[in-house]
Amino acid sequence: MTMTSRANIFTMLTVVTASFSLAACGMAGDEDRARVAIIEDKDPAIKPIGIELNYASAIARSAIAKGLVGFDEQGRVVPSLAARWIVTDDGMSYIFRLNDAQWSDGRPVTAERIAALLQERITELSKSRLGPDLLSIDEIVPMTGRVIEIRLTSANPNFLQLMAQPELGLFRSGQGAGPMSKLDNGKAYVLAVMPQQQSDEDEAQEEEPSIEEAAPDDPRRVTLRSEGAAKAIARYAAGYTDVILNGKFHHLPLLEEAGVSTNDLRLDPVAGLFGFKFLRAEGFWAVPKNREILSMTIDRPALLTSFPNVTAWRSRQKIIPEALDVAGIDARPYWASMTIQERQAVAREHVSRWESLEGPVQPLTISLPDAAGADILFLRVQSDLRRVGLNAVQAGPDQQADIRLIDEIAAYDSAKWFLYRLTCTEMSVCLNDADTKIAEADAAANLQIKARLYAEAEVMLVEHYTFIPLAVPVRWSISRPGQQGLAVNPRGWHPLNLLVGIPIS
Repeated sequence: MTMTSRANIFTMLTVVTASFSLAACGMAGDEDRARVAIIEDKDPAIKPIGIELNYASAIARSAIAKGLVGFDEQGRVVPSLAARWIVTDDGMSYIFRLNDAQWSDGRPVTAERIAALLQERITELSKSRLGPDLLSIDEIVPMTGRVIEIRLTSANPNFLQLMAQPELGLFRSGQGAGPMSKLDNGKAYVLAVMPQQQSDEDEAQEEEPSIEEAAPDDPRRVTLRSEGAAKAIARYAAGYTDVILNGKFHHLPLLEEAGVSTNDLRLDPVAGLFGFKFLRAEGFWAVPKNREILSMTIDRPALLTSFPNVTAWRSRQKIIPEALDVAGIDARPYWASMTIQERQAVAREHVSRWESLEGPVQPLTISLPDAAGADILFLRVQSDLRRVGLNAVQAGPDQQADIRLIDEIAAYDSAKWFLYRLTCTEMSVCLNDADTKIAEADAAANLQIKARLYAEAEVMLVEHYTFIPLAVPVRWSISRPGQQGLAVNPRGWHPLNLLVGIPIS
């Protein structure tokens, strides 16, 4: 983003805020109503079907299509279609007892139907972000009218977190099982308490849920919008929106420009991948030792403190969070204990030797979001590279580049999730030996052996430098004081139904 385009966004923010202020006059807080805006940088459409769901579509799906389990406002796994469950001693089987529930057309929820729908959905999701994770499911068996067993190919202690993902919410004949249903098909996406009714509609494949009439005696509503950051923040500043979700690091400068109070800002302590992924490795960057120069040159603490609203933002030099580390294996690079001045001195000498033999190094092209916060990140990285005799140029999110910023939250707490995103099926610049190690870990039955093999794979990937970790991802929300059902959590997930006091089951 150029300085001119950034100034245009801030001007638009001011104008839109002023225009919304008039529309917001007289609006008062109402715990039965929640006006929610979801920030989406690209396609803002809310379509809770399909396999590649943006955040707005995913959160809409979780409100109208229950899975066996779900997440609460604290990011904890809670019952949904399933009332309770047990896990066999070997961790290879999960047995769920279903709630006495109905689809929104009044038909009863049965184990046989849920098992069939779940198997169909898992097959659909094989090409989605969850595809590699769902490979551990071997068989889904309806045991009685209310009991389902899911058998795994290997033990997965985080399996319930996987099953709580919004993509695994189920539709039957275009109907979900709540806890909410879509009320309006106008410009805004309005959700209300799911009505109960009888229907003889024939079953069909999943499609967009039809418009339903809400229970007339229940006033609880959520109005959901999906829009760009500037417009969402302007609406909020003008009092036209109660909650904004899915804020990322590159949207942060807009909060300060709009004068949003820091008391309204909530930062989720999420885990995931935030760093540079190599898209191509040519010339200087084709050598792992040279890619290491990029990683050791970046002053991560200085980079993060460029965003003053995020004082708790943590830097990273490795891939897997420390909480998942294996005793005796340290994936941190050898230079982790060096000062930034020492690291940059080593890098400067290395670059000088290279150029004396091979000639000048071409600037590194970095693909980033088109946003003010991304400009700040780029200028910091460019400055660090120039300190060691290198340079960088900025590219847009859809332009060709050498590296691209990856900013993704972990779906569940497992080393497997982090490593799978860096395999050769996901990366154009990759390490086959690491893929082999990951596959060996997947096949291991013993959980301790599995964890150790994953840790060894992490060491290999860190030393290959096809991914340069920078920090944990940033996910923020803002809301009015006293907003019910909204809490910071490690999933970065905020169920809509809880904002108006509707339980998930």
